[in-house]
Amino acid sequence: MKNKSFWRAFFYAFEGIAQTIKQERNFRFHLAATAYVLYFARFYSLSKSAWGVLLCIIGCVLSAELLNTAIEQVVDLIAKGRTPEGKLAKDAAAGAVLVLALVSVLIGISLFWDPSVIGNVIAYHIQHPFLGVLLLLSAIAAYCFVFKWDLFYKEDKGD
Repeated sequence: MKNKSFWRAFFYAFEGIAQTIKQERNFRFHLAATAYVLYFARFYSLSKSAWGVLLCIIGCVLSAELLNTAIEQVVDLIAKGRTPEGKLAKDAAAGAVLVLALVSVLIGISLFWDPSVIGNVIAYHIQHPFLGVLLLLSAIAAYCFVFKWDLFYKEDKGD
């Protein structure tokens, strides 16, 4: 029987999420996309059930990406070099994330495709130029967070 405390388990879970953020570009992409989806969702009059669907699909995509990372790490740990089985396990896990991400895009389209609201969002940011500039700066920050992480985070590998 394990002697881990209830709270220590939370610590390990958060540590796993933090390590995934540091090491996995795709997870950072999904986090950035989540931030924008939640920002723009405030412009829509979503029902409670629509919010529930939105939050569930966000949680599913992020969880799938975490599981994909775990599978890749386990395969790398136990595989003796590149094997067809290891490749299939990694590719299938990545495929599961892709399927879920595509479904999330379809759900997003069904929830957010309303040209009048999209026009209002654009007009809002034109009428409030400071917020428009902040949105633009956040896009630059998101790009750096997703694609240029290594400029900000250097893992000490003991070299």
